[in-house]
Amino acid sequence: MKKLLSGLVLVSVIAGIWFATPHTRTHKRVTATATKSYVALGDSVAAGLGLSPYSDASACDRTDQSYPKLEADADNYKLTSLACSGATLEAGILGPQTVNDLAIKSQLEQLFALPKPAQISITIGANDMGWTDILTRCYTTTCGSEADSAGVDARLSVVINNMRALLQKISDHYGSSLPPVIVTGYYQLLPATLANCPEMTGLDAGELTWERAQEDKLNMTLRSSVVGHPFARYAPVDFSGHELCTADSWVQNISAPAPFHPTVAGQREYERANR
Repeated sequence: MKKLLSGLVLVSVIAGIWFATPHTRTHKRVTATATKSYVALGDSVAAGLGLSPYSDASACDRTDQSYPKLEADADNYKLTSLACSGATLEAGILGPQTVNDLAIKSQLEQLFALPKPAQISITIGANDMGWTDILTRCYTTTCGSEADSAGVDARLSVVINNMRALLQKISDHYGSSLPPVIVTGYYQLLPATLANCPEMTGLDAGELTWERAQEDKLNMTLRSSVVGHPFARYAPVDFSGHELCTADSWVQNISAPAPFHPTVAGQREYERANR
């Protein structure tokens, strides 16, 4: 029987991607007056899940090691991070989200209630694609069938429509004075080979290739979504040589607080790509 993770650890992996758990929060002291504002939208990757310290008292698991915070600190931006763990385009960005029984207004509604920022970043789509379900299926049973591929393609068709709707709403709201919008891609989680990676025990080479291809399809979808919106650009994120199980991995392993999410080094790569 295929098995990589114990049931308990597997549940924690899924929970780390989809759900946020309240923690003791700390506030970072601001020592300089920011001159530009920056609003970050997105999911647990943009929130910096699993890193520390936590940056606010929300249930969204935003941390001071997230790429928006790293960029804001480096460039003296006043950051408003609306990113929330578990967010999707429909439940989080375009529509409200419930986290730990707390109802949160859509990130878009929160954005439009603020003064126009100098920059907006968006990291979203992995939860919409069902990335957690893909990982669970591949690790515990089998994956990569034509039906599996068709299912991913169907979800990605919804992603591109919702992304285009999101960008159009931003365009309509700001009119002729549009702030630049950066749509980030996602990193390749898994290395190209199964060698020397006990955390991928249970996968075969075909399943590994299929999983990596689905991640590529998500990024192609996000890249395509900005076409026709000149105020928006796609920012690819490259973890090549730093995937899970590599010597210098930028991915939290299964014993980390948020398995499969970026480490601080991975968040720095997002910051670099965001520029």
